[in-house]
Amino acid sequence: MIYQWKVELTGIHPPIWRRFQTFGDITFDQLHKTLQIIMGWKDYHLYMFGFPDKMIHIPDPDFPNERIKELDARQEKISVHVTEEGQHFIYLYDYGDNWEHELVLERIVEQEKETYPVCLEGERHCPPEDVGGVPGYLEVLEILQNKSHPEYEHTLMWVGGRFNPEAFMKEKVNQQLWQQAVKLNPKQKQQPYGQKKGSKLTVPQLRKQLQNLPQDELVRLVVDCVKASKEAKHFFMIQLAGEEALEEMAETYRKKIREEFFPTRGEPKLRLSETKKAIREFEKLSQNKRYTIDLYLYYVEMGVEFTNIYGDITAGFYSSLLSVYDSVAKMLYKEGNEKLIQEFEPRMRAIVEEADGIGWGFHDTLQDIYAELFA
Repeated sequence: MIYQWKVELTGIHPPIWRRFQTFGDITFDQLHKTLQIIMGWKDYHLYMFGFPDKMIHIPDPDFPNERIKELDARQEKISVHVTEEGQHFIYLYDYGDNWEHELVLERIVEQEKETYPVCLEGERHCPPEDVGGVPGYLEVLEILQNKSHPEYEHTLMWVGGRFNPEAFMKEKVNQQLWQQAVKLNPKQKQQPYGQKKGSKLTVPQLRKQLQNLPQDELVRLVVDCVKASKEAKHFFMIQLAGEEALEEMAETYRKKIREEFFPTRGEPKLRLSETKKAIREFEKLSQNKRYTIDLYLYYVEMGVEFTNIYGDITAGFYSSLLSVYDSVAKMLYKEGNEKLIQEFEPRMRAIVEEADGIGWGFHDTLQDIYAELFA
């Protein structure tokens, strides 16, 4: 069956909307990718589909959300959760800019076309990425309408030299959908005839091959690996140079985190998913709990400092900070290392104190997590 949808970006008038069709048995992740093309986003950020009793997104295994039921968008099919014409739910994209879309299933129809998904109609251009949500977009539009505005040239250059908020090209969208059709549609039940599975080198096979290499060949292989991969370079630096290299790399990642909140140039990006991804990358490379906990706490500290300067942000923003703070508490409890607990307790307490007055239940939840760990 074919699902006909209407999606509208909330909070903007006149509205930015699209009408489109997909197969009914695609996953929510495929629906997300379709919406990115349909609307005109760049897929830079996290997303979530919101229902009254659950959220469907890409769960973070390191930071489970224990306050609401989580389902994996890569596994859940829309036909299981969206079953009736007229059913509404929310698609949230970019927890920083907080772009909320209202999705409604308009009709369930028989398949008529050969290719899906397809965009049927729509109006107006999607806002630029990282513009600052609805308030930021409205400010950009106001500036671009006034060539005498002191920020006009800078803003025009920032949006790419030209920007027409009324423009929408359905044909271009459908061309992009056609090009990505394999990724946006249900997987084939059977593997195509004659297609062979790719070969995969297992760790035991790799170990066996490396053990059989002459020393000079092994040295050359390691050097080539370091040249080819930034991650490999960092890994070998830590393994060979020890604590000094570890501290140097941790400082590099601290700067990455701070740049998201307080950039040396331009506006804050608040790409929370990218920030947490960078910390997980550090954790994987360093395999060091102390520095990893330090970076996670630094992330929360930057978020609290940002709020105290600029005011309350969004529920998604604070949910991300809370999940990280809660995970740090669990890591410390699990490690059972009294030295680590004593080292980080003052910073965790300071975060609670600095968050006093922040809304969305953020301060109270921080206080509960802290009290549970240090009771």
